[in-house]
Amino acid sequence: MPRLQALLECVGQAFSEKGRKALLGQWAFADLLPDIARVALDHAHRKLPGADLPAAIADCAAVDAHEYERRLGELITDLATLHPVPKVELTAYLRALPVAMRQNLRRPSDPEGHTVPEKFSPSKPEEFALFLPPRIPRFRPGDKPAGLDNWTLIELRALGRNSELWRAEDTEQSELSPTALKFVTDPDSRDRVKAGAEEFARAFDLNDVAGVLPLRSVYQETDPPCLEMSFVSGYDLAGLMFDWKWRYDGAKPEAALKLIRRLASIVAKAHEKHVIHRDLKPSNVLLHPIEGGKFTMSVSDFGWGQLESAGAIERAKSGSRNEQQRLAQRGAATNLYASPQQAKKEPAAPTDDVHAIGVIWYQLLRRDPTAAVPFGSEWIEELRPAGFTDSQARVLQACLSTRADKRPKNAAALVEALTGVTVAPPDPAGPPAGSKLPSLKNPSSAILGPTATSLTTPRAKENPSTSGGAAAAAGAAAALLAAAGGGPLTAGGPNTSNAGTIRLLRNSVGMTFARVPAGLFRMGDDASGRPHEAPVHEVRIARPFYLAVTPITQAQYEAVNGKNPSKFTRSRGGADHPVEHVSWEQALQFCEKLAQLPDEQVHRRKYRLPTEAEWEYACRAGTTTDFSCGDKITGKDALFAGSGHKLAGKSTCPVSQFPPNAFGLHDLHGNVQEWVNDWFDEYYYFESPPVDPTGPKHGQLRVVRGGAWSLPAIEARSAARRGHAPDSASEVIGFRVVLEVG
Repeated sequence: MPRLQALLECVGQAFSEKGRKALLGQWAFADLLPDIARVALDHAHRKLPGADLPAAIADCAAVDAHEYERRLGELITDLATLHPVPKVELTAYLRALPVAMRQNLRRPSDPEGHTVPEKFSPSKPEEFALFLPPRIPRFRPGDKPAGLDNWTLIELRALGRNSELWRAEDTEQSELSPTALKFVTDPDSRDRVKAGAEEFARAFDLNDVAGVLPLRSVYQETDPPCLEMSFVSGYDLAGLMFDWKWRYDGAKPEAALKLIRRLASIVAKAHEKHVIHRDLKPSNVLLHPIEGGKFTMSVSDFGWGQLESAGAIERAKSGSRNEQQRLAQRGAATNLYASPQQAKKEPAAPTDDVHAIGVIWYQLLRRDPTAAVPFGSEWIEELRPAGFTDSQARVLQACLSTRADKRPKNAAALVEALTGVTVAPPDPAGPPAGSKLPSLKNPSSAILGPTATSLTTPRAKENPSTSGGAAAAAGAAAALLAAAGGGPLTAGGPNTSNAGTIRLLRNSVGMTFARVPAGLFRMGDDASGRPHEAPVHEVRIARPFYLAVTPITQAQYEAVNGKNPSKFTRSRGGADHPVEHVSWEQALQFCEKLAQLPDEQVHRRKYRLPTEAEWEYACRAGTTTDFSCGDKITGKDALFAGSGHKLAGKSTCPVSQFPPNAFGLHDLHGNVQEWVNDWFDEYYYFESPPVDPTGPKHGQLRVVRGGAWSLPAIEARSAARRGHAPDSASEVIGFRVVLEVG
């Protein structure tokens, strides 16, 4: 890993030049880290130009511990020959470098913190300083601190100015392993822990509250004092803001609102028990990924927050500005969230927590944990194009009021106020809202990962034609996704109990999927005169599935594969035209590469080609006619040879130029034919199983379905099928994919 070695050299050299006094305990790290970061970044710009620096940060975050220890030893040996560095202290400090990297990179698209966002590159010293440890850790992996039963420290998870958080295990308490041990290392903070028995007793009363991270034990007399809590893997709200900042171009009001509703409901349960947190901030709101792309929310530091917040506010007034900036970037600057009453040292009140929730809400909208309480109302107008409404603004402004009596009186009152808040779709002329929004599954702490929303439409024949290619296909969906309502994922067709309701998902590449419900249909065509389309037979699709709303576009294919094999580019095509000239093998490879993208892996999403039965079932969308729009098809329904369209017989057109069927799917009867997963056998229908057929086990050709720009209407029928060599690409053939969630 030459990039990792170069990064270590940059940081080690910077400490040799600017950090010796901090390593020797003669000067506070907080005072020297800005200069150290500046020098390290200067070295990095020379040794790690362009994309090499973020790649080196990712290498450091993901490095094997034994390999890192070897490289660290080599570095220290080399530095010691050139500079009088304190080797033991510098080694101990740099051991924490991968920890700091991971701590700041954990986010929804990478909960382990082993990668960097695609567009991320630290260009300022204060940005780079965030990835440097704030001090030398007190402990090392394998240590067994005295007085803590038999806990063995396994992994340093987070390192702060006053504390360090470890994952620990105890073979004699396997039912409690792993646990989280938070060591309070600052002398003033230690004294507060020793004097805080009453606050911790209140926190113990919350251990049965869903959404509150349980505080198991407080070791007040150990050196240093320690808080034992349930261990939660994942990331915090600061990591989520970091993710949103680099992945999306604009605010996400609907997603922010859902998170704030959940946070307020957790705090409300604490207020019911007369417990006030008083140090709510993004770094202690934890999100834990669970099965199926969902995650739970937990609030940590009840008890500890009440004790530590006063000291943190005082340090902000008199301490290093650079340290406060570093804390703010981590969503841990207590002074940003403290109410005016708290800053004046008035008695704790539930309205203090309401104020903090309001600040977190505003920061989620800004995607920035350093954002302070706004003044005036210009910020409302700035957020309005993204879907921020007056009802949201009124509640948020009340939370942020300098007067406690103008805020909701407690978190329960805030929850009630939030029930009346509305969400508007983003203004099409405004900034995009992003590709995914978490939505509450139910009143528990589980939150849906992939976005789901419902869209009620008339029958496909009555829908007006859309324009603008894939963007148009996803346009209505994107607006609805920005105002997703959650709820059960159900879909409708003409013959289902919820007819006309379409459920949509959108992935990290921007592909939109419609949920096709389970159901029964008659497959094939006895009247076409083509033996390989007969006999008509009944098939049951036993489970619902998500199918891409359009064929894969050239832009989507290139985003995943880095190249575009299509014949129709530029003069007669473009990014929003379907990709074509791809073989069956290439279509399969696309599915595999798409599933390997970091964000897709986080949500455990897999992709595949539809089976032939799934394709025809989705195409028919409950109809029994030749086409999903009836027994006849015209140039208003699809692009095919003889349709009268200006591109008919000449080239493809942008996707979704024609009305969708009742399942919300475009371009099944024209534009390009589509690969499906099955081998082709002209006699297969005679022996096809009645439930979820997957085609013959062997063959020489793969099935191709649907109409195309160069083929006549008869080839565009719902039942039309043919075989094509899987290794042969054609400008007539593209594909669409099935998304499997969870």
